[in-house]
Amino acid sequence: MINVNEISKSYGKKQILKSVSFSASPGEQISIIGSNGCGKSTLIKIMAGLIKPNNGNLEYFNVNMLKHRASFSKICNYVPQDDPLLPELTVEDNLSVWSGKLGHPEKWLEEMFELDEILKTRVSKLSGGMRRRVSIACAVASKPKLLLMDEPVSAQDIYYQKKIHSYMKSYTSQKGIIILATHDFNEIAMSDRCYIISEGTLKLIEDKSFENINKLFEKGA
Repeated sequence: MINVNEISKSYGKKQILKSVSFSASPGEQISIIGSNGCGKSTLIKIMAGLIKPNNGNLEYFNVNMLKHRASFSKICNYVPQDDPLLPELTVEDNLSVWSGKLGHPEKWLEEMFELDEILKTRVSKLSGGMRRRVSIACAVASKPKLLLMDEPVSAQDIYYQKKIHSYMKSYTSQKGIIILATHDFNEIAMSDRCYIISEGTLKLIEDKSFENINKLFEKGA
């Protein structure tokens, strides 16, 4: 289980997150929605160990993550909005760098993300959609216990959105935990719970229906 306890974050006088708390168990997917700039990405980055909170604590599988920061890379991987790939390396080399596994990627990874024809291609030659798929493949190659994702299907057509969502379902069926920032209705529907960040606070959305979520988006969520 992971526990996010009373996480707060400010930049100068502007408070982005106010005592944010929630938990997730193996096999669960949690969606976080909210307007642009509300703090979704900040929360995901804090959970990935990239930003330090002003207050609060993160406990992943009985490990105090803020006291044992080296554990972040052992427990969780992160898919940011902007891909972290090394553009002058090939897809295969990027997979090796980010997963820590040298050589040809495992067959399941190659097939799931349809990488076979681009493994020897330099990342700088890929389209934005292809780079996104490779970024996700890099994050999941080591099979982390916790997967943190920020708008994972951005720049993807319907076919690859379905492929990525299929992988996400497979991942949670094998007891992985997914926490994602999203505006995608399908990802919200797939999730076990959905929260909204508004004025820095995290609130559970009881009604995940399309109609209710659409109303929230129309109000600026």
